This record gives sequence, C-alpha cells and structure tokens, in this order.
Amino acid sequence: MKKVLIALPLVVIVALLGLYFYANQETESQIDLYIERAIASGTYKDIQYESADFAVDASILIKGISVTDAMDFQYTIDELKISEMDFFNEFPHSINLSAHGFSLPMGLPDLDTSMISPDMQSFLAAIDGSESVPATLDYSHQYEPDNNNLFSSVMSFGLPEAFKFSINTTTRNISYETLNQISDPMSDPIAAQDEMMAALMNAEIPELSLRLSDFGLMETLLENQANQQGKSVDVLRQELMSMTQSLFLFAPADLQALAIDLSAELTSFMEGNKTFNFALHPDFSGNIQQLQAPIMGAFFTGDYGQIVDLLNIEFNTE
Repeated sequence: MKKVLIALPLVVIVALLGLYFYANQETESQIDLYIERAIASGTYKDIQYESADFAVDASILIKGISVTDAMDFQYTIDELKISEMDFFNEFPHSINLSAHGFSLPMGLPDLDTSMISPDMQSFLAAIDGSESVPATLDYSHQYEPDNNNLFSSVMSFGLPEAFKFSINTTTRNISYETLNQISDPMSDPIAAQDEMMAALMNAEIPELSLRLSDFGLMETLLENQANQQGKSVDVLRQELMSMTQSLFLFAPADLQALAIDLSAELTSFMEGNKTFNFALHPDFSGNIQQLQAPIMGAFFTGDYGQIVDLLNIEFNTE
C-alpha cells in the first residue's frame, strides 16, 4: 500500500509532463496551420518563429517572430502571447493577443528627416531593422454569430512613458466567416467584390471610439521643437494652444460650435499627461444602408451639421 501511495504522485507528474509536451506539440501544429493560411493569402511571403510554449492557463507564448510581407519588408516581434483563443472555428469567436517588442522593416525608403529633431533622427536610425522598440500591441475580440453576428473588438498600441492609443469597435450583421472566405486569394476578384458588397449590405456599426493617452510624448515633442526654434517649452506650448483655439475660424458656419468645443478639448490635451476621447454613436443603430442616403444628401448640400447629428459625435479630454 505504501509503495502505491509513493508511486501515485510520480505517475501523476509523468502524466502531466506528457500532457504538457503533447499540448506544446499540438500548439505548434495549430500555429503552423495559421501560418500556412497567412502565406497562402498572398499578404505574407514568410513567417518564422523561434519557439512556442503552451502554459498551464491555456495561453500560448511565441518568441522571436520574423515576418516578411509581400513587398519583401521584414518585421520582427519579440514576444506574442495568445490567450482565450477559439481554435474550433476558422475565424476565431474569441481571442486575446498581446505583443511586445517591434522593429521597423528593413529596406523601407529613406524618410525626409530634415523637419525632425536630431534626437528623433537618431532614434529612427537605431530602430530601422536593427533594434527592437519596447512598444506593446494588444488586441481582443468576441464574435457571436448567433446574435446578429455581434462583433466587439478592442485594440491598443503604446510606448512606455510616451503614449497609448486604443480603438474600440462594435459591429452587427457582418458575417466574418463570409468575409474570411471572400479574402481567399484563389477567388475571382470581381465576384469577390460583389460578395463583399452583399455581405456589408445590412452592416451596422453602433459604436466606434478612439482614446489617446499621453504619458510624456507631448512633452518630448515640445522639448525637441523648442530646442530647434530656440524657445522655451512654455512659450512654444502657448503658441500652439493659441493656434489650436483659432481652428474654428476655418470651420463652416454650422460647425462653428463643434469646432470651438473641439479646439478647447485639444488645447487641454496639449497641457500634457491628458487623455483625449472621441466616439461615434450613429443613428439607426449605425446601419450603413440607412445612414448612406442622409449623409450623402447632407454632404452635397453642405449641411455638415446634419452629418454630425447623424453620427452623434462625442469627445472630451480628461
């Protein structure tokens, strides 16, 4: 009996180790399958990774990712964590992605850097395919085909001690399985375009919001520009604020009130360490077909205020 009790934990450990290695093997197989699909789409020429590990919380950590796109530009990602992913459907009904560490593609055309500071020129030169930027990219979505194809997604991109930009989107009546099939590179382009229009015929976008948080980027940009112009940061900030507050002068008459409010919020954002929020909550639950006619009519008659009312634009700085 004692021997059995002693051996039991060992059996459990061996079984768990076997399950772990099996899960890792299955994980790599699934990843390789998605890579094959991505390359077959024609968007990418090659995708490689150094390692992929399956964690006890069912998340997957992929390290050392190298991507070559159709234009032969190469990107790298230090780490990519995948969690809560639905592997049972070709278009996942749920997924969380978190990536860290990026490098700009090598071979991009040279940029005109005459208008930016020497510090920024050095920064761009350093990360041009040779160094990783400690940026983060997070993405998640939930898709419910049985609930009017309700799709909710959140994506954010940020740089430590600089900024974070995020976008939240909600759509309905868009079959993402259909869109996935339409994007097949082997399909007829003309037929695919017709199918795309049909798939989006009853599409709804009831909510779209953007959020930009400043954690030091504004101050850095102002310092660089102030040094170039031989001014103090405070003087340059006040000049830019005055210019921003005057933007309403260039707006159409029926958008004057909106432009004044927007200028005030942007001026507040320029104080630094603030967050600017922008959101749309369109009429008709965001039904594109119902919005198209009144928006186009307002556009051609110059009734821009009507467009703002239809889209229910909201913004604020906090």
